[in-house]
Amino acid sequence: MYLAFPLLRSYAPAIVFLKRNHTVLGGKDYQSVLLVQGKRVAAKRAPGRPAAGAPAPKSVVVHETLANLSKLPPDLLELIERHCKGQPPSESPSLAPNGAGASADIHLGPCYGVLAALDGLAREIGLVQAVGEQTRAQRLALFLIYARLAHQGSRLSAARWSEDHAVKEILQVGSFDEDDLYAALEELEQRQASIEAALAPKVSVSASPARAIYLYDVTSVYFEGLENELADFGYNRDGKKGKKQLVAGLLTDGNGEPISIQLYRGNTGDPPTFLDAVQKLKVRFGAEAVALVGDRGMIKRLGKAALGEAKFCYVTALTDPQIRALLAKKRLQLELFDEKPAEVELNGKRYVLRCNPQTQARERARRADQWARVQAKITARNLEVEHKPRTEPNSSLKQAQALLSKYRLQGWVKVELAARQVVWTEDAAARQKRAELDGCYVIETDLAKEVASTQQVHDRYLDLTQVERDFRTLKTGLLELRPIFLRKEGRTRGHALVCLLALKLARELDRRLAPLGLTVADGLERLKAIRLVRLGNNEVELWRLPTSYPQAQSEVLEALPKLKPPMLSLRKPNIRRLTNLRKGRD
Repeated sequence: MYLAFPLLRSYAPAIVFLKRNHTVLGGKDYQSVLLVQGKRVAAKRAPGRPAAGAPAPKSVVVHETLANLSKLPPDLLELIERHCKGQPPSESPSLAPNGAGASADIHLGPCYGVLAALDGLAREIGLVQAVGEQTRAQRLALFLIYARLAHQGSRLSAARWSEDHAVKEILQVGSFDEDDLYAALEELEQRQASIEAALAPKVSVSASPARAIYLYDVTSVYFEGLENELADFGYNRDGKKGKKQLVAGLLTDGNGEPISIQLYRGNTGDPPTFLDAVQKLKVRFGAEAVALVGDRGMIKRLGKAALGEAKFCYVTALTDPQIRALLAKKRLQLELFDEKPAEVELNGKRYVLRCNPQTQARERARRADQWARVQAKITARNLEVEHKPRTEPNSSLKQAQALLSKYRLQGWVKVELAARQVVWTEDAAARQKRAELDGCYVIETDLAKEVASTQQVHDRYLDLTQVERDFRTLKTGLLELRPIFLRKEGRTRGHALVCLLALKLARELDRRLAPLGLTVADGLERLKAIRLVRLGNNEVELWRLPTSYPQAQSEVLEALPKLKPPMLSLRKPNIRRLTNLRKGRD
């Protein structure tokens, strides 16, 4: 048996009450007990426009039935009625825990604040409406999103985590295990296109292209294991050698608000993923007259052709070899690189040039430090060879060459053997040539000058830092997209979508808590202290919210939507434990 109805703490006695009905039909008695809420609403107004100076419309009281309680036992009905009237529980032994008086005892229930606050916030931003809550699988998908933000971990650990949280009182989900969560992932992945379309910002047809900015970037996500259907070896941006990976492409709006995430096999290059981003904007989201911002090397010939067919504009940056090629052809001059952006037009394209002094100083200091370390290691090796006649000098040369290659110094430093010692020579001209572009970058765009000025083009490219911040949150921050402990492709894509939706929730939570000087982790930690209070004995899962909160919790709750009331459940809590018992540490 499962019964749920809202049990509100803040109702006045005249607002919520129990209504008992007695009806005789066909000689048979029918009795019902209803939980009713009385509300004062505006009376129906007469048709037409009210006359000037007419009195304000009257209001009437209407009764709304919240739940049918006819099947509950009389003792529980008495407890609910006393609570609606603001009276303490009776001293009835049947309602008191362990037969003792319940009025003086407070029994804490499951943690309520985390899931209730996240659920209320998700409803405000439209996430619940996009994911849906009609079916059990949809409600479990919502649980996965909330658990990803508040707990992270695997599906198995999420099922165990639910034991101490009010899942059934908030999401009306009974007992479940990791297999149910896997099924929810697969169901969620099948609806990814519709969910992302529902949450995407609506682009007006008449919108200015300078304002309709979209950002796109890719990253790699490594696996623990070898059996995932998307896993493959490729260029690993995480620095995890010997591990398979997948490639993830993230599309956001100009403010870094995530719109869509797409997964690719681990050996996929950046440009092919960009073509999918263009297709999404044109077909799925119906965007028109927009500019797509991508990092250097992302938007190449095929990407520019696809953007032209879609009538999109682009903003990207040139790679170091491309800049040097334009300098060699005298199309660009080093004198144009300054702290203030400068612009050059070539073949119908605009090039914005700038040198960042802080980046320039950092890169030169790093290069000098790396060369000093290489010199110290070569000197130490030479001393070792000098004192150990049996040491092979050729290995010293190989080590020195490996160090130069590691720090990319071989362009202006040469090493050779001279009498069992490694000696080096520096090419000052080559070093100066190498350092001339330190801190310099060139931005390329086909946006018209009437649409975006030189400074605006520069600022739009720097907006890519918003995507990089989202990637950090997804991968190593709050949400732990990596490492992935899944095998099937559908579940892996569903996991990525869960992380994307949790990222949208985290960004909104951060906006609410930032004025308080709190991080998302701080807010979640404070919400963990909000627990339900039990009414009645231990066999009745009847809860209420506390009547007051400490200051630490109150200021967080004031910044978030009001907690919805808990639901009455006559079900056992969800208990999931590891099947292989652990010994623990000695």
